[in-house]
Amino acid sequence: MFIMNGTILVVDDDPAVLKSYGRLLGRLGCDVRLEADSDHVLADPGSLEGVDLLILDQRMPRTSGLTLLAGLRRRAGPRDAIGSIGARPVVILISAILSRELRAEAARLGVSEVLEKPIEAARLVASVRAALSGAPPADPRPSPG
Repeated sequence: MFIMNGTILVVDDDPAVLKSYGRLLGRLGCDVRLEADSDHVLADPGSLEGVDLLILDQRMPRTSGLTLLAGLRRRAGPRDAIGSIGARPVVILISAILSRELRAEAARLGVSEVLEKPIEAARLVASVRAALSGAPPADPRPSPG
């Protein structure tokens, strides 16, 4: 398996998903941080320190991935805004339900790629590799939905 460097923060309320993503992405050689509490990520000013890739679940109990991302962008301010050109981290959003509106909002917030659940391991790995290398998403065509 091709080894990559980089730090990934995964925010998802499901402990089983976090564990699975942690194992899978850790095998790539990445430093993987797992967080089930979206409020903690937003409240902690150091939560994104050193993070190269942010993977967000769209549907969580207290917030959505896009709402969390918007809050993180507000916190960062305009100069260091997440999703601005050249800024870090790159963002991948994962959602079970995709719509034109969700994709449009994700694009507005600078999300690199939106992946639909369920996600095959190979697809997630390809997307992570592309995001960390600065390449275009593994499959730039939007998923049907």
